[in-house]
Amino acid sequence: MTAACALARDISEETLARHGFADPTAAHRAAQCAALWAAETRRRADRAALDRHADKGTA
Repeated sequence: MTAACALARDISEETLARHGFADPTAAHRAAQCAALWAAETRRRADRAALDRHADKGTA
């Protein structure tokens, strides 16, 4: 089994699945770590923005 790099290990299952990968090792083998990490960063930023927006509505 091939080990995945630090970038691939921190990519969520949601992002992996959205891009057609079963696990971080598959993404690493396909040399898509950097592209998926960028997508993961955008997903996290979007989720944080939605959370902030929701918090403003309850305050």
